[in-house]
Amino acid sequence: METVVTDSEPVQTEHDPSVADVTLLEDKFPEWFQLRASTTGFVFVLSLTFVFFNLLPLSHTDLWGHLSYGRQIVSERAIPQTEPLMPLSEGVPFIDGAWLTQVLGYGAWTVGGRAAMAFLFALSVTLSSGFIMMRVRQKTGSGLFALLAFGLLLWVDWKQLMIVRPQVAGLVMFCGLFSFLTSKKWHGSLWVGVPVLFALWANMHGSFMVGLGLLGAFTIGRAVDLLRRTGKVKMLLRDRWVFRYLLLTELAAVATLVNPYGLALHAEVLSFGQNANLADIIEWKPLSIRMFQGQAAAAVALMLIVFYRFSPRRVSTTELILLAGLGVGALWTSRMILWWAPVAAYFVALHGHSIYRRWRQAEPATEPPRTASLWTVVSLGIAFLAFEISHMGNVTVDLATGKTEKARDRMNKVAVSDMTPVLVVDKYLNKVYGGKNPPTGLVFNTYEMGDYLTFAGPRNMKLFLNSHAHLVPTDVWKAYMGISEFGRDWESELARYGVNMVIMDNITRKSSQTFFYESGKWNLDYQDATVTVYVRKIPI
Repeated sequence: METVVTDSEPVQTEHDPSVADVTLLEDKFPEWFQLRASTTGFVFVLSLTFVFFNLLPLSHTDLWGHLSYGRQIVSERAIPQTEPLMPLSEGVPFIDGAWLTQVLGYGAWTVGGRAAMAFLFALSVTLSSGFIMMRVRQKTGSGLFALLAFGLLLWVDWKQLMIVRPQVAGLVMFCGLFSFLTSKKWHGSLWVGVPVLFALWANMHGSFMVGLGLLGAFTIGRAVDLLRRTGKVKMLLRDRWVFRYLLLTELAAVATLVNPYGLALHAEVLSFGQNANLADIIEWKPLSIRMFQGQAAAAVALMLIVFYRFSPRRVSTTELILLAGLGVGALWTSRMILWWAPVAAYFVALHGHSIYRRWRQAEPATEPPRTASLWTVVSLGIAFLAFEISHMGNVTVDLATGKTEKARDRMNKVAVSDMTPVLVVDKYLNKVYGGKNPPTGLVFNTYEMGDYLTFAGPRNMKLFLNSHAHLVPTDVWKAYMGISEFGRDWESELARYGVNMVIMDNITRKSSQTFFYESGKWNLDYQDATVTVYVRKIPI
């Protein structure tokens, strides 16, 4: 029974069970816990991205070399001042701008092995693309154009994202900073957050200089636009955005000095690309239309040109500085495409949406978007499911259920690239030359194999080089190129460096067997689908 109050006496009425109690249908969760359905859709897309990149094979270069340096720093409890892993580079000054990433990576390796590496790699790519996608969604209100930016970013940067190395951490920081700077509102937390970000960034990867350039572009771009509109220099002193960007740039620049090398780190980053050895490495060559990433970048650049022609949206000086500056950098060295792609994808989406709205003559939505805690619960469930599918998720479950041995097996069952010399290390080098019985003399190895051989092979084996080509003396690098390409003096060069063992890859150097067979001075001691090992018949 239910009491109905009137001006006269209370009257008892029957409760109608067919009428729902609306109070039971209200969303009782706080507003901050409620998400939109479209946000759940983005979480789904990003979760698929995480799972996809988590299941990709780990690269055969860079990753293992950086883990080796991380292991060196942890074991010695100090950052090396000279190159510690390549005998032929002994005494070469070593400014390790990625030391913090290397230490953190090695720490993760000791906990989760390959599974942890795959997890961190997938998480970094997901966060980077997520920052851009969500900012486009916030700017345009369009999920479709947010997905366009997401797709263009991954397409252009595909080749760069295939190699696991500290620059992926730099990409996360770059996209996060770009996302904050393009926000509709200024957040007071940036005064602390940005300097802290740069203090970490300067110790994780040399791309912090690109981040400083990003801040500089926003500062100069805002100032130029203000001068164009007002024609008065004094307005620069009154504009709060110019002041904010300028002060933020100064704070970030000071924060980058919090590193073991001070200003020497900045000088190293600026001069790094001028190292003569890098000219022989394809990823350091200028961007070319013959490259996949060059073709993708050309297509996106063409989209930008077309969209600029028809877009009603004002083109800011900031975006011109960023697109032109990073674009020229990519034409100088193709690795700079990594930073151009998120910026280009963002502006393609913004101008594309402006054209679409004018074409459809659509007005922006005035009603606030509907939110519900249900979508938050679904989003959390999707993200949790993605983690459970990942290698690290399986390892965590095994550890939680006490299956330690199974967890250890899972850690290292993560796939690696076909060029990773796993078998030669496990079945040959560590069995024959492990412990206190290293190969005599120097071991010549191809550039692509050096990192994994350094990390997983016998610790006392002396390798010719690894992927830190900029630390290899010029004469050693020239000798390496002549030997690996079987130039006229390849065999005398091997003898000059006291090489008694050669590890050649079978994928890029299929003709090596012919040269060693015709020489008559070498025995084929081991071979699998990936590598061939030759040992000198009469050691030097």
